[in-house]
Amino acid sequence: MREKNQYKLTIVGPGAMGCLLAAVLSRQDYPVSLLDYRPDRAGRLKKTGIQFVSSKESWTVFPTITAKPESFGPQDWVILLVKAYQSCDAVKRIGPLIGSETLVVTLQNGIGHESALFQIVKPERIVLGVTSQGATLLKEGRVRHAGSGPTKFGLAIQNSETQDSLNSLTTLLNNAGWPSQVVEDIYPHIWRKLIVNVGINALTALCGLTNGKLLQYPETLRLQRLAVTEAWNLSLKKGISLGLSLEEAHNMVDSVCKATSENRSSMLQDRIKNRPTEIDYINGAITEIGRELGVATPVNEVLTLLVRLNSLLGWKDTVDIKSY
Repeated sequence: MREKNQYKLTIVGPGAMGCLLAAVLSRQDYPVSLLDYRPDRAGRLKKTGIQFVSSKESWTVFPTITAKPESFGPQDWVILLVKAYQSCDAVKRIGPLIGSETLVVTLQNGIGHESALFQIVKPERIVLGVTSQGATLLKEGRVRHAGSGPTKFGLAIQNSETQDSLNSLTTLLNNAGWPSQVVEDIYPHIWRKLIVNVGINALTALCGLTNGKLLQYPETLRLQRLAVTEAWNLSLKKGISLGLSLEEAHNMVDSVCKATSENRSSMLQDRIKNRPTEIDYINGAITEIGRELGVATPVNEVLTLLVRLNSLLGWKDTVDIKSY
């Protein structure tokens, strides 16, 4: 295995998760680069660095940050951490980063966004992943680590040469303090994460609640269980081997709410900052797949329509983020 300073890794997107991963790697002196699509923000982040905050510590690091992908050249790994709806634009910009041996990794929420990768990247060079790490972007370049958990990766198409590169990435991340593992079939894990997001994101955004508070109200708990049940039933229809009974799926979502109780979901953060949401790749994806397969998903459809409508009209009140 090469020395850590011989690897080239670029994270695409300086959002909450992008800043968190860049900060963790940079803290351990791994040569990580951060690609932004906005030159003005990239310039500011160069000066201020990435500020990491947790309940135990706070520090600042200064990874390489730019809005010019051609300045990096081909990478060993490119990790996409942009919003799902930004995937197409991001993929168009990462061409200079991709060489014959580059692995392109997506750690994004929801499903459907990965189709953009297949337009420019060979399928055997694509890695799909999910993470249980939690992050909140407090302000530009300042990220709060809101919850820890494993990250799982799997190849879109099995290939021994690509597998070696993925194993090296996983080793690097583990050594940096970012628990990771490779799984043979990533799709059940993607659907497990999808089910968690289905049960948390839209409800937290619509109600203005942190993850843990969803469990405190009978109404939100009931809505959560109905939405999760629809997603679980749909996974059966698609032949996804979740390895979870329906009750275990509910318990999984409850456990995530408790483990990340103080976290503001990414969709709630989008509401606070009046940004577009990933609803079409989470609850909306469940509704769309359900329509294709003839499976009714009325609760997910209502949640999707309510989030879309609020985003279109503008959220009518402001969440008091200081109370969180």
